Amino acid sequence: MKKALPALAALALAGCEVYAVPSPVDCPGARVGTFDVAGDQVLPLDPPPPAGCFFADPSSASYQVKQTLFFNGSLYVGGPATTAAALCIGAPHAAPRIGTIADDGTFTVSYVNLTGSIAGCTCPSSEAVTAGRCACPVNSQLTGCSCPAVIQETIRGLLQHDSQGVLTGFAGSQTVDVSPPPGVPSGTPVCDCQVACSFSYSLAATTVGAP
Repeated sequence: MKKALPALAALALAGCEVYAVPSPVDCPGARVGTFDVAGDQVLPLDPPPPAGCFFADPSSASYQVKQTLFFNGSLYVGGPATTAAALCIGAPHAAPRIGTIADDGTFTVSYVNLTGSIAGCTCPSSEAVTAGRCACPVNSQLTGCSCPAVIQETIRGLLQHDSQGVLTGFAGSQTVDVSPPPGVPSGTPVCDCQVACSFSYSLAATTVGAP
């Protein structure tokens, strides 16, 4: 049975959602469009496990990310800087993805979850369990562990328009970067789910709402 990552995003982006207050979240700038976004995980992983994220490998018993994504979000531009961009997700308390947009309509937005957790981890030693602040079963103290990790999701896209200049959507990708939590001493062996790795999705979005 495949284990599930705790608190997977309701918007099914891939990892753990960050929650913000208040709801709805006040997104900075002026809204340029609202989109329905669909995505497919890019496979095979490059590099493959163990260098890659084993928990993002569909052939792994510990596969715990979504292979397909569906969510709704609104893109805002401007605010504190004319080049600023923010993607606000249509889910209660979802933290905005913040970044920039270029004159040609390419944008990059991201958020970092410092309180992510990954299940099904294997640790090389009890010292790694302690250093990584992992929780392991009493009857298998180095396997089946749950470990904290930093999870950063970055969406890159290019806005698309029809022949009349009307916004029709965007095409792009989402990359999920996983890294050890803060405080792990440099050079300390870490559990396999805390090794820095990444996986990605291809994204296609259609406009469902005007500014």
